[in-house]
Amino acid sequence: MTRFKVRKKLRKACVKVKYVALETLGMGQASVSRAGSRLGVRASLKLVGMKPFIRVLTLGSTTVLGLSVVAGSAHATTFTLTSPTSGGTLGNGFTPVGGIVLDLIGQNNTRVTSQLAANQLYIGYANNNPLTIGTQTGFNSSVISALGGGIKEAAIRFSLYDGDSASGDFDFNDNTLQVNGLNFGNWSSVNAENTDDQGNAASGGLSSGGFRNETLDTGWFYSNNATLLTNLYNSFVNTQKVVYQVQDIDPYDNYYDFTQGVSSNFTNVGQGPAVQPSNPVPEPITILGSLAAGSFGVALRRKYNKQEQKETAKV
Repeated sequence: MTRFKVRKKLRKACVKVKYVALETLGMGQASVSRAGSRLGVRASLKLVGMKPFIRVLTLGSTTVLGLSVVAGSAHATTFTLTSPTSGGTLGNGFTPVGGIVLDLIGQNNTRVTSQLAANQLYIGYANNNPLTIGTQTGFNSSVISALGGGIKEAAIRFSLYDGDSASGDFDFNDNTLQVNGLNFGNWSSVNAENTDDQGNAASGGLSSGGFRNETLDTGWFYSNNATLLTNLYNSFVNTQKVVYQVQDIDPYDNYYDFTQGVSSNFTNVGQGPAVQPSNPVPEPITILGSLAAGSFGVALRRKYNKQEQKETAKV
């Protein structure tokens, strides 16, 4: 192992010790008032040697939670809630950041979505290769049959702090995503966006490829490759689950925590596979039939009104 990787490993171990110690306090989250002392915040950070992402501080006798040391005001982003599939925007119930979101478009255009909660994902140094991040169950026969015999598009969203797979990072082009044992793409090829713990766009912007060092990034893997998706569909039929893994060319050199930097309000949010019906375009004959029925109804109404006027005149 090189000196660089040894230093990286030691630094991450120190960061994790601090993070676990803070999480053990078992405190909730609150916002930091702008009226708070910036000098006090900076001094506290410098004193304990913590990175700005740490969410719990003590300023005098006041415990401050949910700290955001990002210049400017946060603003909402649509990137994390918009799938690259033809399905587009995710429905209700999905968190803007955290967990693993799966979006499938079946051969019949039916959409199947799910979210594996962040608190069910891997935390720790990689101890296997491939390393299992998490497993989504619930792909029973009714869900699978709803896809119309196959998958046309698939997208998977991940949120990861300190992924180290962007250009210049030590795991650049080293890691691939494995889904049920199938190669779903290079982590360094995914365009990921930096957000705060609530999913608001943060100062880091888009990575242009990879999950960056000491940054909370969220990005989408995508594929419409017919061979890959046929094999993925068959794996659903055989196992009725999805296993997400990281395959590393030089394993055991990185620490993974798929909950770090994500609001505690989001870490336990998840939902099993849900089927959303397709919205097919009506056939031309159906459209013509509907227009004809509408015209017939209008004609009957006019005839009725004329008859009613005649009866009134007689009286």
